[in-house]
Amino acid sequence: MTGGPAAARGTADAERQGAPVTSLPLVSVIVVNYNYGRFLADAVSSVFTQTYAEVECLVVDNASTDESPAVLGELQQRFPALRVIRRAANDGQTPASLDGLAACSGHYVIFLDADDYLLPRCVETHVFVHLSMRPHIGLTSGDMLQVQDRHVVVATGEESNRYVRSGRGLRPKLVRPYAAHEGWPAPAVREGIAARVHYIPPLKIGWYWSPTSGICYRRDALRLFADNANLARLRTGTDLYFAFGCSGLSGSALIDEPLFAYRIHGGNIFTAHAQLDRTLNFTPGGSGDSNVKAQLYLVDQLVAQARRFTPNVFLQFNLCMLIARVDRADIDASLPGWAHRSRAAQAIARHWEGFSAAVGPRRARALFALKARSLRDPCRAAADLPADRLPAGST
Repeated sequence: MTGGPAAARGTADAERQGAPVTSLPLVSVIVVNYNYGRFLADAVSSVFTQTYAEVECLVVDNASTDESPAVLGELQQRFPALRVIRRAANDGQTPASLDGLAACSGHYVIFLDADDYLLPRCVETHVFVHLSMRPHIGLTSGDMLQVQDRHVVVATGEESNRYVRSGRGLRPKLVRPYAAHEGWPAPAVREGIAARVHYIPPLKIGWYWSPTSGICYRRDALRLFADNANLARLRTGTDLYFAFGCSGLSGSALIDEPLFAYRIHGGNIFTAHAQLDRTLNFTPGGSGDSNVKAQLYLVDQLVAQARRFTPNVFLQFNLCMLIARVDRADIDASLPGWAHRSRAAQAIARHWEGFSAAVGPRRARALFALKARSLRDPCRAAADLPADRLPAGST
């Protein structure tokens, strides 16, 4: 696969003349599958028919019991570059995604749900926007087609739609269209790109993006959050955990153009029907909804790994602000009042020594007092926490 005829000619000319040759970044598309054998061919084919050259595809199969193994065998014959990871048990979306992340090599990563599929210029557009953004963002999110029985029912997603319509993400001098590879990208991708990109700055916490399959992450951003031991217990909510973390830290961009198809088939966790204004098309907190846990685990990671986020004084303040905005009440009402009110207060108390060293004792104590609504000593407060409910990273 190549980046286009003109790009290939430019690379060949440079090689003949002995000039240094640079390539466009590799993008890893990780397809997570459990008993979606009937949809797998669409998902995998959509990856291998992208207009972008530098793509690798991995399927992580969560011990499917349907026709998935046979379908995967056929797909590997059809696409020899396809890599398949077969898990021994179905532990959920997040552990499978992490297995794929550990095995892939891309500079950028897309987690594609097996019941969705990418539109042809999806990867090309994501990469072009990443390379064209002046802020070095953690992720891009493309809009979606909501598809039922192969028919497009709705051609936008409500969450990103709302942010785009507000106009808050349009910024001057936000985009400098990438032009270092002659003939790339295609004119359809390049033209008018500045008007289609809406910036979400760091520290802005809320759900503004498309679901899992619409997001393209910087691998460097994912690595900051992927070593949380609690993720082994997070069955769903992978997109919320990584999007809140990567965008909250480094910002993100919405691309006002459909880049993937979100398939509605009756078995979706979060979708009973295509979105309809002033109605709710899913049941929050229902079976399979782990978004609250995902947010709690993100708070744990930010506190437990504070040193990696705080190499200077500005970033010490930044981390405290991010933790304060991501924080939420714990789901366990039996905890002491201060601990139930704030997951951040719990994590700060347990990791007091490391956290106070990372952000400074005064800032650490002020954040604990703010979130716990208490002037208690954090070290003494930690003694109130039952050992089996300590935050991630505790020993």
